[in-house]
Amino acid sequence: MTRTTSAAVGVVAVVAAYAVDRHYLQVAWTIDLPVPVVWWWLGAVLGVLGLPLLLTSLGRAVERPAIGSWRSLLLGWAVPLLVAHVAWLGFTLAVLRQFNSGFTGIPARGLAEIVPLVLLPPPEYSLLWSLALAPVVARLTWRLPTAVLVLGLAALTLLTPAVTFLVFLMAGLRLGPVADRLADGAGRWALAQRGAVALVGASVLGVPRFPDALAVVVAGLAVLPFALTLVDRFSAGRFGSRGLARVGGAAVATYLAMIPVLALIDSEALARLGYVGQGPQYAVALLEPVVLTAVVVLCGVVATALVHVVLRRLRPRGADPARPDPGADPAPALPEALTEVDR
Repeated sequence: MTRTTSAAVGVVAVVAAYAVDRHYLQVAWTIDLPVPVVWWWLGAVLGVLGLPLLLTSLGRAVERPAIGSWRSLLLGWAVPLLVAHVAWLGFTLAVLRQFNSGFTGIPARGLAEIVPLVLLPPPEYSLLWSLALAPVVARLTWRLPTAVLVLGLAALTLLTPAVTFLVFLMAGLRLGPVADRLADGAGRWALAQRGAVALVGASVLGVPRFPDALAVVVAGLAVLPFALTLVDRFSAGRFGSRGLARVGGAAVATYLAMIPVLALIDSEALARLGYVGQGPQYAVALLEPVVLTAVVVLCGVVATALVHVVLRRLRPRGADPARPDPGADPAPALPEALTEVDR
């Protein structure tokens, strides 16, 4: 199982879960069949399974920047990603303010509320921020045992949920080869055991007064072995490998497109869907999450392809990207590191 396979499955699951939670379940359904209830359950399952798959696979992409020089790490990775975080957050907040201010449920009405979103973003706004800091944290904590590092970051979620994604990124960076061995060749009994652990771990999400961010971390880490095994067992040979590679390589762009694209669709469709009548609602209730997920993924794939076209045009003539300079810093260029495809 390649990193991009895990990223592809993870980002599709995350987008589907977000579409169900933030849009689909807000529709005033008038149909008799319990289709929305089924999607509510599926959305919850996909969210728990998808997030750790996506983030641990992306965590493996930050290993190479972490072993480069401090100069390349800071100026070639961390600073550009933090700038991108500010730019993306500004664009997303502008879209939300203009078209759908209540979509995420996170207030951003003035400078006093926007500055904390930049410095310590809530999890759904924190992907680029977390990717920027992950190799820096890895470099500073490389002597710490993995368990101590992951548990320490998990404990930090009690102070700020901003570090939630960092927990999974660091787990992916530190435990990538272990995860591969864990998934490869697991039988049905191992899958059942890991499923039982996943159910127990995910149950903390329903415990009253349990801290939300810590619950996400506990559930995600408990579910991860089961999710990896599930993807390994059921993805091989059943889906187009090229298609999975494209989606996995566009995972970051897809996640970044998720909130603004779904917010725009929600602003136009939410009120109208409540008045279309039962007949059309049956079809919408069955298929809308699938269609919304496909639209967001397509936006991510197209955006990633455009980035690669721009990079190819900016690359000096005669340069061979497959043959880097042996004396160059091992840290890869930022866009390639986040979209490279395992082969």
